[in-house]
Amino acid sequence: MKKQAFWRNIKVVPYLYILPNMILFMVFMIIPVFMALYYSFMDWKGIGDPVFTGLENYQWLFTDDTFWKSLWNTAYYTLATVPFIMVLALFLAMLLNMALPLKGVFRAAIYLPAVVSTVVVGMIFTWLFQDQVGLINYLLNLLGIESIQWANDPKFAMIMLVAATIWQRTGYNMVIYLAGLQGISQEYYEAAIVDGASNWQRFRYLTLPLLKTTHVFVMITCIIHSFRSFDLVYTMTKGGPLNSTKTMVMYIYELAFTRSQFGRASAAGVALFTIMVVLTAVRFMNNKAEE
Repeated sequence: MKKQAFWRNIKVVPYLYILPNMILFMVFMIIPVFMALYYSFMDWKGIGDPVFTGLENYQWLFTDDTFWKSLWNTAYYTLATVPFIMVLALFLAMLLNMALPLKGVFRAAIYLPAVVSTVVVGMIFTWLFQDQVGLINYLLNLLGIESIQWANDPKFAMIMLVAATIWQRTGYNMVIYLAGLQGISQEYYEAAIVDGASNWQRFRYLTLPLLKTTHVFVMITCIIHSFRSFDLVYTMTKGGPLNSTKTMVMYIYELAFTRSQFGRASAAGVALFTIMVVLTAVRFMNNKAEE
């Protein structure tokens, strides 16, 4: 009787609904992770049988200057984009959370870049930063500043990627912040107004703390997006000039599909995956410690 009661309590239909998604997740996410880990210990050119080499791929990886350059570029790109995106998205969300005319139109306009293909975004900003006929150099010339070789100068190439990323990703994160703001009860602000709190004090002591979970979500998703950035880099700079914009994913792509060094590319992928897991775990641990 207990056995029959147990089986009767199991709800099969919900699992059937999520089964297709779980199958896709297993095939395209879980299995490739374990395959990458397997090939990271192999010497494989893409054809023939893999040859076990132990930790040789990892030893080569940590002595490769291009690997460290790519890791630094990825960290620099992350630090240059994530804080700006978070601050700008929060500012726009607070602005559009007010009673403004045509508020829906502004929300749609700011969110629109998020649905534009990254390749298209890359092409647009490549033309904007074009050396001779680009809008950015045209504006600089109006201010009496000489044209900059954006795509050919290692000092300025990363600025193109940062500007394109901020333009594309701000609208999406603005919507996340807007949802968080609308989830805050107005009773807190009414009580603060009665106590004589200023606008800055309400923002500092109410809005920011109550958006803590939203901050964590936006930060982690932005960091993950920055660390796995590829299509924008490939479209705009292909990692150049002189590897100044080569990110980790671009580095892995070149190892695998340009040099046919799939074992070393898998080792680099495992290293990148490990870094992202550690960063995410540290952020969650800090958030729990603060609570």
